[in-house]
Amino acid sequence: MNDLRTSVQFMSDKIDSSNKLMHDIKQEMSTLRKENEELRLKNHNLTSDVRNLRERVRALEQYTRKNNLEISGVPETPNEDTICLLKDIAKIIGVEVDVTHLNAAHRIPSFNKRQPPPIIVQFQQRIIKDMWLKKFKETRNLSAKQVNPAYPDQRVYISDHLSPENKQFLTKLKAKCSEVGYKFAWTRDGKFFVRKDEGDKCQKIDTVEDLEKLK
Repeated sequence: MNDLRTSVQFMSDKIDSSNKLMHDIKQEMSTLRKENEELRLKNHNLTSDVRNLRERVRALEQYTRKNNLEISGVPETPNEDTICLLKDIAKIIGVEVDVTHLNAAHRIPSFNKRQPPPIIVQFQQRIIKDMWLKKFKETRNLSAKQVNPAYPDQRVYISDHLSPENKQFLTKLKAKCSEVGYKFAWTRDGKFFVRKDEGDKCQKIDTVEDLEKLK
């Protein structure tokens, strides 16, 4: 009986010890679960903050280009006069070039090495840039050969000067539209829009999240 009593007490002590260990483990698990939830919330908030900061930087970079035009498709020649090129293009689309309205006009390196470097034009006022865009759209098809008979017969485009990140965003937007069946994707004043079909209401696309929601 003494041996049995000792054995029972031993088992009882073990059970108590196990119960205490389980209680401690549960408490530790509860603490870890709470800490994990707090970390997940912090991570979510940090991710959101980083995303918002990136969007603000993207908007700021684009804002610095609000008076800029990008002219692409014009062949580059040695010792060319950019101002003369602008005057030739302006004459075709029906605007006048006043050099006092220009802050800068120069070529920048092209990401596509098969294309001539685009010409960036910075105007002193946005209204002048907008007039160039309006007249270009009215002209519809502008050819390099119209600018200079010695140039090849290739399309020339005049558009807003997008920041590198916005150019990538527009490329992704067009790819997404092609994937889900949207016919139109364009940019205006550094903002992005899509339209599924003729006559449909246009949608403004601000972020990557907006882009991914397109169906």
